[in-house]
Amino acid sequence: MQLVSTTINRLITVALLSLSLSSTAFSQENSPFSRYGLGDLTNTQNILLKGMGGIAVAYTDPQIINFSNPASFANARIVTYDLGITIDARTLNRKTPVGKYNSTNFSPSYLAVAMPISAKHSLGLTVGFRPITRINYSVVSSERLNGIDSIQTLFEGSGGMNEAFVGVGKRWKNFSVGLSTGFHFGKRQTASKRAMINDTVVYYKANYNTTTSYRGAFLTGGIQYQILLNDTTKKKKSTITEYYNLRLGASVLLSHKLQAEQTNFKETYDYDYSGATYTLDSIDAGSTINGKINIPATYTVGFLIQKTTADAFGIFDKWALGADFTIANWKDYRYFNQKDATINSWQLNIGGQWVPDAKNINNYFSRIAYRTGFNIGKDYINADGNELKTYGISLGFGLPVRPARYSYQFTTINTAFEFGKRGSAANNITEKYFKLSVSLCLSDLWFVKRKYD
Repeated sequence: MQLVSTTINRLITVALLSLSLSSTAFSQENSPFSRYGLGDLTNTQNILLKGMGGIAVAYTDPQIINFSNPASFANARIVTYDLGITIDARTLNRKTPVGKYNSTNFSPSYLAVAMPISAKHSLGLTVGFRPITRINYSVVSSERLNGIDSIQTLFEGSGGMNEAFVGVGKRWKNFSVGLSTGFHFGKRQTASKRAMINDTVVYYKANYNTTTSYRGAFLTGGIQYQILLNDTTKKKKSTITEYYNLRLGASVLLSHKLQAEQTNFKETYDYDYSGATYTLDSIDAGSTINGKINIPATYTVGFLIQKTTADAFGIFDKWALGADFTIANWKDYRYFNQKDATINSWQLNIGGQWVPDAKNINNYFSRIAYRTGFNIGKDYINADGNELKTYGISLGFGLPVRPARYSYQFTTINTAFEFGKRGSAANNITEKYFKLSVSLCLSDLWFVKRKYD
């Protein structure tokens, strides 16, 4: 009972920490691309996988929660929880008229817990929460009317979509299958504030505000298959066997619909002495419209070639190399039956990792996992009609906190550094970004009945 109580206290502590991070997160982000579709995709993969260029669908590890493919949940051997945060810095560049804008954003990436339902039957369970998209923009547009008056419009938006999920995975020898379900929910708030500027006549300022709340269930399926390419046994001080495996993976997020409620508010307004707005007259005090948001299907396939070594102390990673390819049918996206500036997207991810010697307790740097990778693709947002090409490279490190001689406790700090660009010379606005992501992954052999006290 004492062990179970300790476990529950740990989980509550991590959950409270995550909520604290959410409530204190700051955002100076201003991304005009997030005005379209559901906003900017946040790419909340496990941070270990981000360091390898984003390869995920064929990767599995008993101490890593890979929510990109629920088939990997089958390999849960001990209770593991993982908390990630991300800081990203962005630079927007505009060609016409020439302009530049820098922003910084800090936010939680995910909170997930994995545990074996039955280690004997290779059946695992994972629950978690993560943000999927983020909306944050403020854009000013100015134009002349009749050559005399000027009209200035401020477009603002905020919100995003989140995911709460639960998934199970089951393995039969070398074949694994998994399902993940839960709810997508969120809010989208947009406003258009228009003001006419005249030297002699005072016009009322107009505000058109729309708030949309949505929620709905989703379903993700995945499979993985492992093929033994070669194994070699060597006898030195102890017997060591080297394994070379090829792992294939695939996952699909099925298309689904979100139930949505949209509230429209129209008013005339002005600013008080402190700069805050106040209502002069309400033209539409809040009419509500019910509708649906169609989320398209996303498909991913990939492979991973991996070398591991096994001895009397356990199985240890040596190196891994893989690739993923993802497509999403964003042309099918509908917002209250309306199309948006979205197109079908794709992305190719290539990356890998290397661990010099995971068992060397005398040299810390030998136990670090070194990771790198890159990705190219096409974004699902097509704001100016010229498509947005995407490029990115990443570096990552897995920093073990406990040495390998501890059999049942594993604590790792995973880091990922991402550099990338969205857009090309064909686009008027391009975006460069740098992201620093850090996760704390803790595993322990909990819920074990004591034989001695």
